[in-house]
Amino acid sequence: MGKVIGEFRTKYTGSTYSRSSDGRLLTSANFEGTADGFGTVIGSINLSQTLEESRQTSGTCTFDGQIFGDDGSVSGTMADGTWEQVSGENVWRFCFDGQTPDGGRVRTEGVADLAARSYNGQIFEA
Repeated sequence: MGKVIGEFRTKYTGSTYSRSSDGRLLTSANFEGTADGFGTVIGSINLSQTLEESRQTSGTCTFDGQIFGDDGSVSGTMADGTWEQVSGENVWRFCFDGQTPDGGRVRTEGVADLAARSYNGQIFEA
């Protein structure tokens, strides 16, 4: 893994739930906050699961959103990742690999805590 290049601090702002045309549960957990070196980040952790899969304690997911730079710039952000629930808690660990707006690659590792309504972690060079 690359070196740590910053941290992100976000707050949970709500979720949306819908059903795909093939009957999968679509979940988007929405967050907003800041990421060192990037600016304000507003985005969603997204899952697509069957009802049976919704009881699992790990799986795949995506992060999609926008970055609002301190210099007034705006760009999209997308990453693919994995999640794992901390046993017996409403806490989840996420790892995402994504592309920066300038074409670079980053990896993020963070923890979402339902009680604290937060998703915080570190940003690494990929």
